[in-house]
Amino acid sequence: SFSFCRYHSLHHEEDRTNFCLFMPLFDALGNTLNKRSWDEHRKNFSNGGRKKNGKAPDFVFLAHFVDLSAALHAPFLNRAIASRPYRKRAYLIPLLPVTFVVMLIMWAKASVFLVTFYTLRNRLHQTWVVPRFGFQYLLPFAAAGINKQIEDAILRADRAGVKVVGLAALNKNETLNGGGTLFVKKHPNLRVRIVHGNTLTAAVILNKIPAEVTEVFLTGATSKLGRAIALYLCKKRVTVLMLTASTERFRDIQKEAAADGRKFLVQVTGHEAAQNCKTWIMGKWITQEQQRWAPAGTHFHQFVVPPIPAAREETAPTAI
Repeated sequence: SFSFCRYHSLHHEEDRTNFCLFMPLFDALGNTLNKRSWDEHRKNFSNGGRKKNGKAPDFVFLAHFVDLSAALHAPFLNRAIASRPYRKRAYLIPLLPVTFVVMLIMWAKASVFLVTFYTLRNRLHQTWVVPRFGFQYLLPFAAAGINKQIEDAILRADRAGVKVVGLAALNKNETLNGGGTLFVKKHPNLRVRIVHGNTLTAAVILNKIPAEVTEVFLTGATSKLGRAIALYLCKKRVTVLMLTASTERFRDIQKEAAADGRKFLVQVTGHEAAQNCKTWIMGKWITQEQQRWAPAGTHFHQFVVPPIPAAREETAPTAI
């Protein structure tokens, strides 16, 4: 967790130190690490992430790592790789054990840190990262620690005068913190606005579904995002096979639909119910065996983290 710009700026003040732009390790090995680096780093983050001129970011996007492979595509590791569409690359495989060790160290000691920033229309935007990987969000015993990291980041942003904090991916998980409502209720006097991208995600998914589709299969159907997608589609007279074991939650969503649209919401309890449906919307992780219930030519629209890999070549996965 390092303020990269401030780190290299010390090179211009004392030109025999901090030659590297964002890799202190190489300066440490070459004995050119400026002794002020860590003090400057702590000073930079003690005020909530303000820049040297006192300007706080207008917007903070609070992200997290997806998996070990995706972590190697971070911009500060290799901008050439990060600038290209993500895919697994064979030459990065030898680095996975190193990434695993770094992941364990971050799990034990790291706190939320700044990864990148940019200015758009005179507004400063920053991306902060919770030092956790996607699989860790699935571990029940890790939930409290993750929420503590998110809460600390929100309070730091609030102290700095940040206007908006956007919770990315699993940081807004409904079962983890109610889409961020946990922190708003706990700290009712927050000045910073806590938002997430569910509305935009739903819009992207709905826009990608062809107009001629008359039936879809939906997992994660009773989540906030699943609910929004189901209610919109039934209004368009599209039959939605909603995978859920909870009849109560299904009924609650069904009651929200218009009377003439409720018949288009259908509760199913197994993936085999969608064996003739060629449009699957995935809001929950599924195994390769469960994917095999999909008929040939099925298109998967998914908003799952980490993304679901394709089980068969004749299916077409799309991650949102």
